[in-house]
Amino acid sequence: MNDPLIGKQLANFRVERLLGQGGMATVYYGWDVKLHRSVAIKVLDKRYRKHPAYATRFVNEARMMAKWRHENIIQIYYADDAQGFSYYVMDYVDGEDLATFLDSYSYERKLISTDEVLRIGRAIASALDYAHRQGVIHRDVKPSNILLSKDGRVLLGDFGMALDVQDGTQGNVFGTPHYISPEQARHSANVVPQSDLYSFGVILYEMLTGTVPFNDDSPQEVALKHIAQPPLPPRSVNQNLSKEVEKVLLHALEKNPKNRYQSGADLMDALEAAINRTPAPKKVSLPPLPVGAPTIQRDDATGQIAKRKTPAAQMPPTVIATHQNRKRNFWLFGIFLFILLGFGAFYFFQNGLNMGIVLPTSTVDSTPLSTVTPVQPTETSAPPQATFTPTLIPPTETITPTATLAVPTVLYPDGNLFTLFYNETSVVLLNRSFAKRSLAGFVFEHLDENGNPTEERFEGWQWETNAVKHLPRNYCVNFTIYGDEDPPYLYPSECLFGIMSSVQVRFDNPGDTVFWSSAYGYENATQFRVLWVGEEVARCEIEAGVCEIYIP
Repeated sequence: MNDPLIGKQLANFRVERLLGQGGMATVYYGWDVKLHRSVAIKVLDKRYRKHPAYATRFVNEARMMAKWRHENIIQIYYADDAQGFSYYVMDYVDGEDLATFLDSYSYERKLISTDEVLRIGRAIASALDYAHRQGVIHRDVKPSNILLSKDGRVLLGDFGMALDVQDGTQGNVFGTPHYISPEQARHSANVVPQSDLYSFGVILYEMLTGTVPFNDDSPQEVALKHIAQPPLPPRSVNQNLSKEVEKVLLHALEKNPKNRYQSGADLMDALEAAINRTPAPKKVSLPPLPVGAPTIQRDDATGQIAKRKTPAAQMPPTVIATHQNRKRNFWLFGIFLFILLGFGAFYFFQNGLNMGIVLPTSTVDSTPLSTVTPVQPTETSAPPQATFTPTLIPPTETITPTATLAVPTVLYPDGNLFTLFYNETSVVLLNRSFAKRSLAGFVFEHLDENGNPTEERFEGWQWETNAVKHLPRNYCVNFTIYGDEDPPYLYPSECLFGIMSSVQVRFDNPGDTVFWSSAYGYENATQFRVLWVGEEVARCEIEAGVCEIYIP
């Protein structure tokens, strides 16, 4: 299919060939017919030309970067929206991006020299520190946005997702999962300059180990690992690294932004000092990975990292035999599991038809949570992953939701079902699926009468404890408010195995400051929304009392 732009002249710039395509724009190689120099022309994708918000963001990126002068940030020459195209013209970098550079080393199972790591790292750090001084957070620092020119320059580009701190703009744009910071994975408006430094830390980790700290087939699972799991120790991947270098990388990947390096220069100073204290070979080869261990490989079209396993043809004969034995054991285990599930299904149909496949009415109890006697699950109950004591509250009063379920848009109709129950004092989250999902992936936001998020929100990580990170099937967590008088606490009968984690907060005016109510100042508000790893997955009616949520 012929591209209508190729051969076209935009102002002084002739479009000659396609260079690449991103999420919002297409980049072409062009020629400045006046100054006789190569340029890159970035054109807003036709899908977004009729959307003012995207066009505005695109133009703002050009205006913002045109004011900057930094040797490691791509220079903008010109911008216009004539002839029906929103575009800007920038410096053409003859070379490759860092992602391609890393992949060439990964293919040969080799690592970049520490001198190159320091050179490239210093340039990226300097560019980020400069942008942060201008009040701008990049929000999508990743290898494919870092260009390496043939003349040795290192340039950071693509500030299209940048958050301008000076004017306080906030967006819901989700960064690249393998390089995203924990706070951005929870909500994009949470980013700070140290969020970019976390992403930069992931890049340094990758350059020094040949892999990223977190990987999975599911982008959502990768983001959740950034939120909830410690990174794989770098020395477990590259034994040539010193303890000092490992310490620097792990410090850069701290979950709390306040605990990280506060500038790119500080990070690079620490890394260089650590490398110089214990010199390592300038070029090293990685040890062979265990059979079936995931390595990194980027899709040519998207640049995203995917899993790649060691081909069986490359395995030694003894390893192939072991691999085949594992496959045979896997099938034996599968047969045993099938028999076990058959007995479980028989028990379910004989004794468990009330296990909550259809939403029954909910029950409440006026007994304070602190006075309830813990009840252990029965032997037939599936034990949770973590050690805890589930709390059961005897139901005493029945309430019926006052309105029908309201989920205007279901993004994942075949996904895993969770249910929210709520009344004037409590909100309860129930897992109806067999999937275990991290509580930290959920965020709940109150919406005003215009459907815009307000300050009333609750983040699921607050449910997490040392023993509780995931919510197993038929278990619940709750958030309860209380005042001078103990109100009726909500306890749905569907929470068969108890409440795994409870957050209790004292408010003088219950109902005025919670996300699931018509809060004070928003009398006409009728909804709140549910986010899963930064993506809206449900809108719930406040008056309904119950809401279904489907997540991947």
